[in-house]
Amino acid sequence: MIKKTLFAAAAILTLSAAAAHAAPCTDDQEATAGMLAAGIGKTAVSKVVAVTGKQMVNIEACEFRAGSYQVDYKYNFLAADGLYWVELSAKFGADGSGATTKVNKSSPNMAAAEAKAGVKLAAN
Repeated sequence: MIKKTLFAAAAILTLSAAAAHAAPCTDDQEATAGMLAAGIGKTAVSKVVAVTGKQMVNIEACEFRAGSYQVDYKYNFLAADGLYWVELSAKFGADGSGATTKVNKSSPNMAAAEAKAGVKLAAN
């Protein structure tokens, strides 16, 4: 009887743990996450360089869990003096709220702009 109860408890824990883990984004969720990520990326880089032209997001990984996204992506944008890019990891709500970002890598001209501005976009 104890073995059956322990087995049942272990099975329930396994199922509930699997449900709590993040799932890969659907195509619709990835499209939404990309639009939100563009705004979040723009906010992050605007501390150093003003985004004046087109923007593009390349999503590397996207997970959705409990109403929030975890996205790894490359944010490309035009500024007054050329093309820049940064690779970011971001976590944000389904509406883009509560965003936290980490810049993992940046283009050489973005790194130079950070140094010139005295701002390091490592994380917020």
